[in-house]
Amino acid sequence: MTFNTLHKIRLFFRKNKESYYIFYNLLGVYPKDLHLYKQALIHKSLSIKDKNGNTINNERLEFLGDAILDAIVADIVFRKFNSKREGFLTSTRSKIVQRDMLNKVSDKIGLDKLIKYSHLNSMSSHNCNLSGNAFEALVGALYLDHGYEACLTFM
Repeated sequence: MTFNTLHKIRLFFRKNKESYYIFYNLLGVYPKDLHLYKQALIHKSLSIKDKNGNTINNERLEFLGDAILDAIVADIVFRKFNSKREGFLTSTRSKIVQRDMLNKVSDKIGLDKLIKYSHLNSMSSHNCNLSGNAFEALVGALYLDHGYEACLTFM
């Protein structure tokens, strides 16, 4: 049996089944650590703290996801355009991972509807990038939970 088949069987007995299905439909794999994916969807505007007073939001996952996304897109572009020079590859990667593109991709897969944020000050310039930032955080969560290959497959 594959990991996903075993995970489906175990899923029957878990709480938060709906969350597991949502992330499976988005990513193509079941979360091992659901907490990571939920954190990827929490914007800093909520000001949530854990029992130790540490802030819980998606910023650290966004940082990691940004780096992983750059590496994955570079990998894909490098393999796809094997006769192109560095300048073309850099330009192509930059167009794919630019904020507007990430916002569009995030909105297209419905991630924008899952993000948790404070509606106060929702018109700020940072909030117009909520979707793209959450997308990067989701890639960071996927990387921590399933590794590079899962991120490559997702992309």
